[in-house]
Order: sequence, then C-alpha cells, then structure tokens
Amino acid sequence: MKQKHSKFTRELTNNELNRLFERFSRPMVRPCINSRQKRSAVGIAKTLWLRLVTGTDTEEHIYEDLRLIFKDNHNSNLAVGSMYFFKMKSELTKAQISNLKKHYGDERNFNRLEHWEPSVSIESC
Repeated sequence: MKQKHSKFTRELTNNELNRLFERFSRPMVRPCINSRQKRSAVGIAKTLWLRLVTGTDTEEHIYEDLRLIFKDNHNSNLAVGSMYFFKMKSELTKAQISNLKKHYGDERNFNRLEHWEPSVSIESC
C-alpha cells in the first residue's frame, strides 16, 4: 500500500485515532452491560474499523466478516451490519473518514494496526 504524499495531509495522532474510534464504536459498545460484552464489542468494532479505514467496507465484505464472527446467526449478522452502516459509520463525518483512509494509506500507519489497542475503557461497565 503506497501513500501519495501531499503537503496538505498530516498524520493523525494516537489521541485523535482513539477519539475517532471511540465515537465510531459507541453505538456497539454503549449498550454493553458487562466487561465481557464490551471486550467482544470492541473486538468486532476493530474488525469493522479495519474495513472502514482501508475503504473495503462494501456490504459484501462486511457481511462476509460478520458471518465469520457470528457463524449461522443470521439475525446477529443483520443487526450488526445495519448498526455498522446506519449508526457506527455515521458517527464520523466524510472528512474524518477521508483523513483516516489517508492516514492508514501510509504503510507504516497501516502496519501499526496489527498491534493497536484502542483506549476504550472496558472496566466502566
């Protein structure tokens, strides 16, 4: 993945990335009633985040990923897929999504995703 460098593009800070992820994941994480649910929600949100920031968040890819997570639970696939497209993704502006794609378009930033842990508090349930 090659980044086209532009003098108008700046890297996002870890604080900015964490804040954006927290906003993005809020519709999924907020209803959790215990830390186990919250950990699961954050894990699923990270998968959806990866699709979002790489621009591969087509309906086909999202539901394919959700089938791997929820197996044959069609209702869960539909519920989480709808939550992604209609709530999670809409928590961010088009400009923020564009900046995230540019940020992760840089191979160094993309490679950091593998070990990235968002700073969403699990213990607050």
